Amino acid sequence: MAQLCCYNKGCGKKFDPAKNEEDSCKYHPGPPYFHDAYKIWKCCDKKFTDFGTFLSHPGCTLGKHSNEKVEDIVRLSATKEIRPEKKEEVIVWSGLNKPSERSLASGRMQNLTKEITPGASAAVEKYLAIVKEKENNGEIPIGAACVNNSCKTTYNGPETNETSCIYHPGVAIFHEGMKYWSCCKRKTSDFSSFLSQEGCTTGQHKWSKNERVDKIREDWFSRLGFIHLNVYCKGSMGDQCVFETDGLTLRTTIVHGFGDKITDKNYDLFGAIVPEESKIIIGERKIEMVLKQAEPIGWPKLVYIPEENQVEEK
Repeated sequence: MAQLCCYNKGCGKKFDPAKNEEDSCKYHPGPPYFHDAYKIWKCCDKKFTDFGTFLSHPGCTLGKHSNEKVEDIVRLSATKEIRPEKKEEVIVWSGLNKPSERSLASGRMQNLTKEITPGASAAVEKYLAIVKEKENNGEIPIGAACVNNSCKTTYNGPETNETSCIYHPGVAIFHEGMKYWSCCKRKTSDFSSFLSQEGCTTGQHKWSKNERVDKIREDWFSRLGFIHLNVYCKGSMGDQCVFETDGLTLRTTIVHGFGDKITDKNYDLFGAIVPEESKIIIGERKIEMVLKQAEPIGWPKLVYIPEENQVEEK
């Protein structure tokens, strides 16, 4: 008997119908899910940024081969199902989810639990040691790094100031799996290649900074009933940062740059969160706010905009 092609997702092998056993096929029974440049198999929660790797990843379930074709898996508009599964099995943004009523706020602001990673603590301790040495000597300490983006020069004496600083004056941008500097826009999908990119501008070294920052890079995504809000900043002083909420409004004061920078960020959240089940993870290079949703529904946006909600209600 001629061999048939198996159309189960993640398999694609040829099989003999006479030898098709209950464990002959290794495939993905769950639907694919596309979110924030990630491709995810919902059945095993495997996440990928590369589409080819996503399609070729081995299945997570054993069963029989099937030669019944399914419709091609594509990314459709937000009002359509991702693929032909039972309606109740597919999570789809249909435009019907509404922001939480503002009356749900408790009216009482409470601090969120903070977790400071060992790497963040070590970085702060190392920096404070260098600052102490600098203060004792009244000069820039030997070994101090230039703070300009992508410059790898360290201070070895006054003669170091005569060398050129090759750096990126722009900010780092991460979008749809690509990483690049806003100043020269040399895009790459590999994070190591991005970090090793040589600067595009020549200038003077900067051995210290002291400035107030009103805007810092951030992104967010939702997963398994939690909203993950990431704020990217180095040298966060965890004991000085403040994160408080009443369930709908999130107020943050972020002390970073090893104490030289302060950023105030307030969010009027799209949906309600549970403060007691939420937490803040302060890392060496970013702060992750893990916010437990009061209702496990999709958020089309992070913040509530009253003007937009009034238009939708008309």
